Amino acid sequence: MDAVRVMSGNVGTQPPAPAPIPGQLHLPGIAPEVVLRLVVRDPEVVAELARLPEGEERTRYALSALRLGVLALRVASGQVDSAAIAHAGEKLVSDMRELLAQRAGDMTVQLAGALAQYFDPRSGLVPQRLHALVQKDGELERLLSTHLGPDESVLARTLAAHLGEGSPIFRMLSPTEADGLRAHVERTLEHALAEQQKYVLREFSLDRKESALSRLVSEMGDRETKLENRLEGQVSAVMSELSLDQPNSAISRLVKNLTLDDEQSALSRLKRELLGTVDELVRRNTDFQTEVRSTLAGLQARREEAARSTRHGVGFEDELGQVLAREAQRIGDVHQAVGSTTGVIKNCKVGDHLVTLGPDSPAPGAGIVWEAKEERAFDLRRALGELETARKNRRAQIGIFVFSRKVAPPELAPFGRYGHDLVVIWDAEDAQSDLHVKAAYSVARALAIRLGETSAHTAEALRELELATRAVEKQIQHLEDIRRWAQTVQGHGEKIVDRADRMAADLLHEVERLDRWQGALRSADEPPARPGVPPLIPPLPTID
Repeated sequence: MDAVRVMSGNVGTQPPAPAPIPGQLHLPGIAPEVVLRLVVRDPEVVAELARLPEGEERTRYALSALRLGVLALRVASGQVDSAAIAHAGEKLVSDMRELLAQRAGDMTVQLAGALAQYFDPRSGLVPQRLHALVQKDGELERLLSTHLGPDESVLARTLAAHLGEGSPIFRMLSPTEADGLRAHVERTLEHALAEQQKYVLREFSLDRKESALSRLVSEMGDRETKLENRLEGQVSAVMSELSLDQPNSAISRLVKNLTLDDEQSALSRLKRELLGTVDELVRRNTDFQTEVRSTLAGLQARREEAARSTRHGVGFEDELGQVLAREAQRIGDVHQAVGSTTGVIKNCKVGDHLVTLGPDSPAPGAGIVWEAKEERAFDLRRALGELETARKNRRAQIGIFVFSRKVAPPELAPFGRYGHDLVVIWDAEDAQSDLHVKAAYSVARALAIRLGETSAHTAEALRELELATRAVEKQIQHLEDIRRWAQTVQGHGEKIVDRADRMAADLLHEVERLDRWQGALRSADEPPARPGVPPLIPPLPTID
């Protein structure tokens, strides 16, 4: 306070005395009040007083400050009033508490207003700003469209400049450019092939001793010399063994054992054993001929009876049913003879036998219908039409038409596949031709499984099934060749027997392969492994 003027006594009209401060100490002999009119010029005090509204509140605050100052001066001058100090401290704490509470309330109200101004969901500045950014056609969308749009954006222009028709990359990848990637690759390949050709020609040149061909010729000459020396020694040893001049040679010992003059010689014993074997064969041959004649007579009688009967052809169907029943029982399928019952088509009995795949198969419930005919009126076109009707009538996925060899069209192949239908030729009196029926059965099961494929590994198994099917067709054709040889060339008996044995073994192998890959489809985990061959890269079948 730079200037203080103190006025005492009654000067004019005095303002009403301020209310006494609670707990104020009144000293006897001292006037209860002093009227002061103060002009404050200290900047800090002026700033503190200016924070309070003019009136009673500012006056009370100024009196409190004056009291604190007076007490502070008294303490500084050595006049300490403990009671006054305690009262003043309590007063100060009380005033500060009220002031802080008031300021805290004011700040809470101001902070709530400020937060509502910025973050109110309906009228706040922040939600409005965010909505303006993310709304359709907003600032963010316009910005992204400007930089990333498909037409005239910064990104589109940049990509067009670097990857467009006139860009260096486009020219480099163009097949017509002289400096393009294609021309560069062609030149590189031509250079590499030329170098490789020179290298290969050098290796096949006899003018260079270190070439591969020169080394091969030299090594073959060395080996030929060693082989001649070895053969010369072996020939000498063989000649000594074949010489009759040496009593201990192999030929001398053999001659001693091949004389019939000595009853104990090997040749004499062989003669006696052969004579006994021939006598036994003659006896068995006689018994066999007798049995065959009686069996053929019975078969002829039954065949003539079947030809005269009104149910001609039923015997062929029954014999086929017996083969199918045995094969179905072996595999685990269900066989039914349905030729005498109607199917789903009204008054229709087409379809002689129905085989249903068993529950353990890869396609349980799938049906294979068989139609057997021993009538000359059927050709391939009519047979396929009959199979289509049979599949519909018996609700089967695959159809098999079995021609009797007696009535089969001469141009018909012994085994053929036509989509989901198979056509085979079978001789009920030839057990070997049962392989045709078994092969058709296995192929039909494979086709039925193919229709219901569900496994991740079925593609590989189906490829194997297709290869096995083609191999079966090939082997059956070989069997037909054997039959033709047997009918036309009587002098090729050994060739026919050898070929028949090989073809029968190969055919059985392919049928087993069909069954094995059907089992792979059943497990649906991994195709069956074969020794020495990775399971997922099966080799093509070798067909003689």
